[in-house]
Amino acid sequence: MTKEGLFFISDYRDVTCEPGRDPAYWILKELDKNDKFKVYSTANKVVDSSCFKNIEFLTLGYKGDIQIQKPGYNYRIYKAYKKVKDVVKIIHHCEKFQVGKGYNLIPLLSDLSGNPLIIGPVHFPHIVFENDYLVGTSGIKRMFKKFGFRNKKLLNIVFKMLFKKTIAKADKVIAPNQQVKKELENYISSKKIEIINYGVDLSLYKKYEYKAEGNNFKILSPSMAIERKGIEYLLEAIYTVKRQFPEVKLYLLSEGYKVADYKKLVKKLNIGENVIFCGRLKRDKYLELLSNCRVMCQPTLSDSYGWTVLDAMCLGVPVVTTEKCGCPDLFENGDIGIRVRPKDSYSLADAILKLFNDFDLCEKFSKNGLRKREDYDYKKIAPKYLKLYEKYI
Repeated sequence: MTKEGLFFISDYRDVTCEPGRDPAYWILKELDKNDKFKVYSTANKVVDSSCFKNIEFLTLGYKGDIQIQKPGYNYRIYKAYKKVKDVVKIIHHCEKFQVGKGYNLIPLLSDLSGNPLIIGPVHFPHIVFENDYLVGTSGIKRMFKKFGFRNKKLLNIVFKMLFKKTIAKADKVIAPNQQVKKELENYISSKKIEIINYGVDLSLYKKYEYKAEGNNFKILSPSMAIERKGIEYLLEAIYTVKRQFPEVKLYLLSEGYKVADYKKLVKKLNIGENVIFCGRLKRDKYLELLSNCRVMCQPTLSDSYGWTVLDAMCLGVPVVTTEKCGCPDLFENGDIGIRVRPKDSYSLADAILKLFNDFDLCEKFSKNGLRKREDYDYKKIAPKYLKLYEKYI
């Protein structure tokens, strides 16, 4: 049987046989078992591909910060496609693609007549804060970056134009939730949009269980120490929570340039006995600690998707986060926690206190999360992509 050529633009950038959060690994594993497609997948570099028997990886070798918006990286993808275009039937851009910013040179520079183009999952871009953007730079380099940041509106106009041209060429666009689908409908017909959730390796979470009890007042916050994550508002909330629950403990899994600022604020608020700086933990230690906390709190000011919220849901840990978490779908059809306004320490404190004062509510959120997690199992989600490909054979 002749196999159909599939060009897969992967977010699994460094192939190591270690699964990540993003969907490409799981889709490639599903394709590896399938005998209908000859798969050519991009990879920036291949460290270990022994877990894939039937995938041909096309290495890009891009040096520098990898983002689909970088013209150099996008051009590497285009060059890889040119090598195999004569044997490719279907193109799937799975590499991170943002609403209003993502683009692909293949449909812009090539005639894809008869070659279906699939894009997604597509997500919203998060807000970039100037202090986060400039961190680690000084002197002339900082001056140029600052100038670029202040004038990025002009660049965004170019990205928006490229996004519109690229998305218009797509035969199918994948949205991870209704919120993204609704935004995409401003650019393309709803008939071209299909919702496929982000997912997890559910077997990792089934090793643990939510162990909090009524006298457990532990909170975990896994966040980068950058302005966008809003941790200072959580620290101020802990100051308020401490008045009613002096035994409250916040485990802060945080690395980044703002750690020193957080420590100063902890000292100023006199909550040193309540805040534990854990740095970054290995995945098993992180999941174990999270399962032993009463609440997971993510006070983000802007996230394209709330992966840590998904972690908590899959463990049955109640969540306190903001309306900017990027994953409103997780809170539908059975709430898993409480969302509050961003930049509002009082609302954060109120939500935490509500969960500390009502363990029955915690158990309700926990059970809702454990029920919902079955819908986010990559073993169920990855086959949906293969069914989509098969429609174009």
